[in-house]
Amino acid sequence: MRRWVWLGAVVLLVAAVAAACGGGGQQGGGQPSGTPEGSAVTVMEKEWTIQFSSSTMKPGKVKLLIKNEGTIEHNFVIEGTNVDLEAIPPGSTKEVTVDLKPGTYNVLCTIAGHSEAGMKTTITVAQ
Repeated sequence: MRRWVWLGAVVLLVAAVAAACGGGGQQGGGQPSGTPEGSAVTVMEKEWTIQFSSSTMKPGKVKLLIKNEGTIEHNFVIEGTNVDLEAIPPGSTKEVTVDLKPGTYNVLCTIAGHSEAGMKTTITVAQ
C-alpha cells in the first residue's frame, strides 16, 4: 500500500514540474511567417540560382545580405524598387536595405544570359 502512495506522489510531483517548465512558446500555434520589420534576410547567388532565406516578407524596411557563392561575378536587381547592385565578385557579400510595399517582386541577375539560365526568382511581401 505504501508503495502505491509513494508512486502516486512521484507521478504528481513529475507532472507539476513538467507543467511549471512547459510553455514559453508563442501563443497561437508557432512562429509567425515572413520576416519581422527591420530584420536581415540572406540571399545566396551562384550559378544559376538565387535563393532567399525567406521568400515571404512583411512590408517595411528589410536588410538584404546578398552573398555571391558562385565562381563568377553576378549582380542583384529587384524590379519595381531602387535595388540594383552592380558587380558582386565571387565570395563577396553586399548589403542593401529596401522599403518593401505589399506585392510580388521579380528578382534577377541582369548580366547577359544569367536570368535566362535560371538566376531569377520572386518574393512576396504581405501582412
